[in-house]
Amino acid sequence: MFVPFVVGSLTRLYPSYPGYDESVHVMDEDWDTLIVLDACRADFFEETVDTGRFDAYSRAVSLGSHSKEWTRRNFQGKQFEDTVYVSANPHTTLLANDAFHELIEVWKEYDDVPNKIDPAEIVATAKKTNERHPDKRLIVHFMQPHGTGNLVPETEDPVESYRATIPAVTDIAVELADELDGKAVITADHGELFTSGLRAKLGIYKHKARLRFPGLVYVPWAEIDGQRRDISDGKLSETEINKTAVEQRLQDLGYV
Repeated sequence: MFVPFVVGSLTRLYPSYPGYDESVHVMDEDWDTLIVLDACRADFFEETVDTGRFDAYSRAVSLGSHSKEWTRRNFQGKQFEDTVYVSANPHTTLLANDAFHELIEVWKEYDDVPNKIDPAEIVATAKKTNERHPDKRLIVHFMQPHGTGNLVPETEDPVESYRATIPAVTDIAVELADELDGKAVITADHGELFTSGLRAKLGIYKHKARLRFPGLVYVPWAEIDGQRRDISDGKLSETEINKTAVEQRLQDLGYV
């Protein structure tokens, strides 16, 4: 699993890490609301979603090929007093519980594993959070299409289910963006690989950390313009970590 990262970084055959500077640091970008679709690769997004519906669209290079890596590189050890994070992904709790004005851990509130949580619950929480913090940047992290979720009927073909989930969750994300003030961006933390045979035996499948394959690190960057919000700083808060609960959810998701 280490070879593609080394070879790709040295030869630039693979999308780069920071230092080569294609990778996007999401907090440095221009947005009021950042909507994260977990494990949504750019090419499948472009094939299943009408990108003309957005005010601007491009591909971005993610800082990670895994949620843990993306979260650590974007947020860990940093301070974002002007940002509130609504997350269905336990990695936010594990790695960045003290980085934001407030972290709302939606994954803790439901018995279902995060990728099965109805996105409507994420939307409702995001709206309530925005009402409480109208002067803050807002990150909303859905778990779909990771593990496909329950938005579309499951099929025996995981690729087909994955592809069908992308437009379904994108429609929900666009509706949310339209209801909130400000400029919104829809993106992803990383992509997904569907491989078999030798590549799978080498660990080159799903989403492994430090693999710089295009299907893993090219993510959508879809912009929706709106009346901009006046953003102001606040105090940082820190949530308590129940590592047992976090690790159980990560295990449910296939991370552990």
